Amino acid sequence: MNNRNVVVCDNGTGVLESSSSTFGLVTLSNLFALIAVCEMWLCWREFPYLCVPLRSWKATASYEESLMEQEIKDVIVGEACAEFRHQLDINYPVNNGIVQNWDDMGHVWDHAFYSELKIDPTECQILLTDPPLNPSKNREKMVETMFEKYNFAGVFIQIQAVLTLYAQGLLTGLVIDSGDGVTHVVPVVDGYSFPHLTKRMNVAGRHITSYLVDLLSRRGYAMNRTADFETVREIKEKLCYIRNVVELIDCTNYYIQFHVVMITKGSINWDLRHHTCEELHLSYFHVCHCVLAVTPLPDGRVIKVGTERFQAPEALFTPELIDVEGDGMADMVFRCIQEMDIDNRMMLYQHIVLSGGSTMYPGLPSRLEKEILDRYLDVVLKGNKDGLKKLRLRIEDPPRRKHMVYLGGAVLAGIMKDAPEFWITREDYLEEGVACLSKCGQA
Repeated sequence: MNNRNVVVCDNGTGVLESSSSTFGLVTLSNLFALIAVCEMWLCWREFPYLCVPLRSWKATASYEESLMEQEIKDVIVGEACAEFRHQLDINYPVNNGIVQNWDDMGHVWDHAFYSELKIDPTECQILLTDPPLNPSKNREKMVETMFEKYNFAGVFIQIQAVLTLYAQGLLTGLVIDSGDGVTHVVPVVDGYSFPHLTKRMNVAGRHITSYLVDLLSRRGYAMNRTADFETVREIKEKLCYIRNVVELIDCTNYYIQFHVVMITKGSINWDLRHHTCEELHLSYFHVCHCVLAVTPLPDGRVIKVGTERFQAPEALFTPELIDVEGDGMADMVFRCIQEMDIDNRMMLYQHIVLSGGSTMYPGLPSRLEKEILDRYLDVVLKGNKDGLKKLRLRIEDPPRRKHMVYLGGAVLAGIMKDAPEFWITREDYLEEGVACLSKCGQA
């Protein structure tokens, strides 16, 4: 096995990232089986030099006749199908980080291994990533598929949070992984995660996009939740950001205390106290005007996006905005660290690592840092600000954090490539069945 290529495959809710040691990095973004949008990056190591957008869809029954003049297959892949996306079905094999439809997931892997990487699985080993709190049956099914369907020579599975830290050169830290379907906060100490202390929030990229569709619809724009979803996702990624602080306190009949602190980076810094409602409305209009952005749609329409730019991603910190019960991101981080053994807490505070596409919003690291400091001051220090001098809080936001799990997998694969004792071999699987997962520490 020493001379075999290693394939790194990171399965996410909206992203499948895969590579072979022969081809470097290939990222298939938003690739769903029978499915939606796929974006491929072909790179040497971690430096992209080519980006090719792809599309993959399945025609609805009512639209099949109008496509008869086109040469179509069961799965349409390529730029040519983009123009038909308003009439095609989109299926998501992964929901909230967990594979729900294995047949559709098989189409994703087929496309990645055979159409893009063009590998012979029998001559390769594969390193798979495992999301936090993944049911053991899903993990076993994944290994079974890799050996029985694709006949890989060797398989290894590693927790995504651990790989994120590898990419950052760490063994201990707190990983905030927010992708397309789910947000996890995972403590890792010396390379080992703690499932019983892992926090989960079913708010991530897809939910924020859906919320933005609702917000734009309330403003009077005709938005189709299915057909316009990808368009709104692009608007979200281009325009949305995390606001620093906006507080509305003590609303009365004619007076209100309204604070706005740095709504846009350095451009606004107000402290408005006890203004009449008319004055408040004028001030708020000025704030909205400052954040207003105009963006064109594919059909030629032009829409204005104002406060929706920060209202939509606010759901990460206030999930009840989209009717999701539970803690927001800052609360999950604080609770997770405080529930850890006291000897590890300071190290976790020093290495809070962001990972995933939904952590890319401008303003998120500073907002997260401020809210964690506020909670630490109130709960731990009981208001003693002098104690904050001893807290070395650091939010690590690497620029390539969207692909952190893959990059960590590439690091690990490079180490393991010539170490056959780490891999689950086909012989191990035939002899022990799914019990062979103990070799990955996950049986």
